[in-house]
Amino acid sequence: MIIQGLIDAISTGALYGLAALGIGLVFGVMRLANFAHGEIITIAAYTLVLTWHWGAVISLALAIAASVLLALVLEFAVFRRMRRADASTLLIASFGLSFLLQRVYEIVFGNNVRTAAVAPGLARSVEIGGVRVQMLSLVTIVVAGLLLLVLHQFLNRSSLGLQVQAASTDFATARLLGVRANKVIALTFGISGALAAAVAFALVVQTGAVSPTFGVNITVLALIGAVIGGIDKLGSAVVGGFVVGFVSSILTSYLPGDVVNFRNAFVFAVVMVILILKPSGLLVRGPVLERA
Repeated sequence: MIIQGLIDAISTGALYGLAALGIGLVFGVMRLANFAHGEIITIAAYTLVLTWHWGAVISLALAIAASVLLALVLEFAVFRRMRRADASTLLIASFGLSFLLQRVYEIVFGNNVRTAAVAPGLARSVEIGGVRVQMLSLVTIVVAGLLLLVLHQFLNRSSLGLQVQAASTDFATARLLGVRANKVIALTFGISGALAAAVAFALVVQTGAVSPTFGVNITVLALIGAVIGGIDKLGSAVVGGFVVGFVSSILTSYLPGDVVNFRNAFVFAVVMVILILKPSGLLVRGPVLERA
């Protein structure tokens, strides 16, 4: 039972780590804590639920396309025109976009929850060493690990990846050295959209349902994780997201039934203490960098 709970917690942590990575990528380049990332997750989830009967490959491809396209549209239509705005203005803009997109989803898809059996085979359990583990937990851990590995290789071994890292470290200097701002920022938004689709898939398989506010909860918790880890650094953001997801899962498993609904309150309390003691994040030395 303990091992099963531990595997589930690692799976949840990996999922939150992916969500935190998508948020951290955009923050690194634009200093934008994008609350509308939740709505990017939501559009991928709606696509999966509405198209799964067309086949897994087609549905997954459409979900990735939808989330990447929405991320690029938000970047081009809104954030590109606000690139020189300060961080607080960008934050408010992302809040506004989040609420706007939720209302758009209500108009297009309705307020009622949409349901579908997405990848039902992953809901079954398998026995490993005498322990029964849900297939989805194992798949989530493997997929998250592969995505993190691929992205790590891309960022460290490709020209575009190195440009993204340079822009994340010092955007103004990177532009002076020839990094094309529009291309790099659009790329980070596109990658964050693809990561959002992966997160949406795992969540939809778990719940089988999607609503206009589907992506809000995981986005808030992933952002909190990114902040306590150190949102200024991608690796730290992932670790922070993993920690929040892991702790949230453990609390869900072991808190008494009449208290478990308040698990997020415990998470927020821990976050406040951490930020008071170390405002720059647990894994970051010194203050968070400001965009030049």
